[in-house]
Formats: sequence, structure tokens, C-alpha cells
Amino acid sequence: MLKLLVFPPSFGLRSPSPFSMKAIALMQMSGLDYAIENADPRKAPRKKLPVLLDGPLRVPDTAHIQAHLQDHHGIDFDGSLRADDLAIAQAFRCLMEDHLYWVAVYGRWIEHPESIREAFFGAVPAPLRRLVFRMVQNKIRAALDGHGMGRHTPEQIHAFGRADIHALAEFLGDKQFFFGETPTSIDATLYAMLTTTLVPPLEDSIKTEVLSHKNLVAYYSRFGEKFSIPQA
Repeated sequence: MLKLLVFPPSFGLRSPSPFSMKAIALMQMSGLDYAIENADPRKAPRKKLPVLLDGPLRVPDTAHIQAHLQDHHGIDFDGSLRADDLAIAQAFRCLMEDHLYWVAVYGRWIEHPESIREAFFGAVPAPLRRLVFRMVQNKIRAALDGHGMGRHTPEQIHAFGRADIHALAEFLGDKQFFFGETPTSIDATLYAMLTTTLVPPLEDSIKTEVLSHKNLVAYYSRFGEKFSIPQA
């Protein structure tokens, strides 16, 4: 059986990572039998999760997981899309995974440190918890700075996030899924971003913006129900 390795549950989510939730969504869309297992990213290829285990193969990264499912299991998530649709999907995927994601990282690790410390490091003995969290938070700060997002002011970062969410809502419009009646791989990405924004008990500018768009909220519920996405 296929096994999907993800970050452990937190914040009411089967995994608090948008990429882990994207992989779960892809697996649910595939209809294949699989099991979800919690894992330690330090033991994973590239020190990141999710990872798909398929016999002796270890497939890291959601893009490679999607390609593996297509090449080895015949799951064509995007067979209904035209070439121009695929181009649009790629652009929106980059918007979510390479831009909006970092706005979310800033919101969690920089603006809600206490909540993140207790949720992610609650099992660490209290005397060490603050120290361990601070070490990881410093790495996150460095990653944000390296990406460039962390070099902006909080107001500018919030504005980036609101603009990204607005663009997603405008393109979705009144469609059932991102490109119409048929779900495709970009829907797994969008659902993952929405669920990891809406479910955690953290109040930030991204959540406020999502909640202001009724079509995104309805889409989030519709996709989750259609594919029975597991939660914590």
C-alpha cells in the first residue's frame, strides 16, 4: 500500500502544512488506497515533508508526487485542461506556493509565536521549549529574509496576502472548481491553502480576507466534502 508521510496533526488539521494537506488532497482525488503516517522531516529526503512511499521508492515534494501518480498509477489530474488553462494553473500555483505561502509563514511564526510554540513544540519539556522554538524561529526568519518576503514591513506583507487572495477569488468567481465543473490539481493547492488558513485558531489578515469572499468559503467546504479530506 502507498504511504504518505506528513507532519503530525495540529490546529485541528490532519497536518498543519499546506504542502502536506495538498498531498493528502491529491491522494484523495486519486482514489488510490493509501495510508497517512506522521513523520519527522529530519529523516526525510531533502529534510522536508510530505513524502510518498511506493514500494522501495521515496518520492518527496508535491509536484513530484503528482507526477509519480500520473506516470506510475495512471492518474491524470489535468487531462481536462487546455494548454492555456495549464499555463494559468501554473501561474496561480506559483502565486500560492511561492508567494502567499510565505505571507502565511510570516503570519504564523512571526506574528503568532506563542501559539506556534505551544502547538508545534508542546511535547518538548518546558525548560527547553522556548529555546528550541527560538532556534527554529530564527531559521524561519532567515528563510523569510532569503525569500525576500521578510524584508518588507508587516503592512506590506499583509497587503501582498490580501491581493493574492483577492486574485484567487476573482478567478474562481461562481465556478464549482477552479476551472469549472471538473476538479484538477490546482484545486488541491487551493484547498490546502484555504484549510490551513481557515481551520487554525489564529486571526490574521489572510483569514480575514478569505472570510470576506463567500465564494472561497463555499469552495473550501465543497471540495472538502467531495473528496472527504481527513482532518485531525
